[in-house]
Amino acid sequence: MSWVELRLHIPQQVLEDVSSYLFALGCEGINVRENDVQVYFNKRHWTPETRNAVIGYIGHFIPEFSRRDIKIVAIADKDWLDDWKSFFKPLHVTGRVIIRPPWEPAAENSDEIEVVIDPKMAFGTGHHESTQLAIEFMDQLIRPGMNVLDVGCGSGILSILAVKLGATFVVGIDTDPPACKNALENTLLNGTADRTQFFCTALSRLQPFDYDVVVANINRNALLDLAQDFSQYLHPQGKLILSGLLSSDEAMVVKRYEGQGFSVIDKKTRKEWLSLVFRHTEEDTNDSGGN
Repeated sequence: MSWVELRLHIPQQVLEDVSSYLFALGCEGINVRENDVQVYFNKRHWTPETRNAVIGYIGHFIPEFSRRDIKIVAIADKDWLDDWKSFFKPLHVTGRVIIRPPWEPAAENSDEIEVVIDPKMAFGTGHHESTQLAIEFMDQLIRPGMNVLDVGCGSGILSILAVKLGATFVVGIDTDPPACKNALENTLLNGTADRTQFFCTALSRLQPFDYDVVVANINRNALLDLAQDFSQYLHPQGKLILSGLLSSDEAMVVKRYEGQGFSVIDKKTRKEWLSLVFRHTEEDTNDSGGN
């Protein structure tokens, strides 16, 4: 199989708006880099009509966008994999959490928590700042015996990490079938399949449950839409980790979630990216007469 790689110079907020449309057109992966965005199509699905549709849709958000703003490169499977192998090296996200691909040797320190990710067209390798922020909060908040929900699981990286941090049971959901397939492959690779379940579904179709931690590393618009639903999936003392946000989104997102009975208890930033932790506002009342 061969691929067409589009290199787009578009702002992150525009990518949030157009990514779903790109996948609807047949895109099979998106990789966000420092200076551009790589979008991958199977060569069989890349036609002049698809190209014009991409240009036209982005043009709704960037009126001056035209075909000269897209660089198109044809790549073969081997070239794509070789490119990933040169880019995807073991990554220390926290003092003890390491993400590595299967072609790199295992960590020598037995105290380290290692998540092995076999990348399938960039569904989540831990190299993006939003994923790293989510991982840092998970390392702080997840304790043995907890149940965890991962919304927008992608490669399964956060679901797998939750198990390795001691979670008893983890559910990961995603609406993109290739991502769900990749998550299942990666949980088998990590030996965590006995404590994870992946569903290719929207959150609204998942049975409510009191999870101790809910993590959602997705885009701002999706997080705004889901604000009214998360309370059905969170234990009264549970924590909600949101990532995939830009720092400029903070006021809008906080206002939306406070309107749904949540309050911010922590936040982290890296470059222009933001991650927030919420809890139910009612917990403040419950805690006031205790310790």
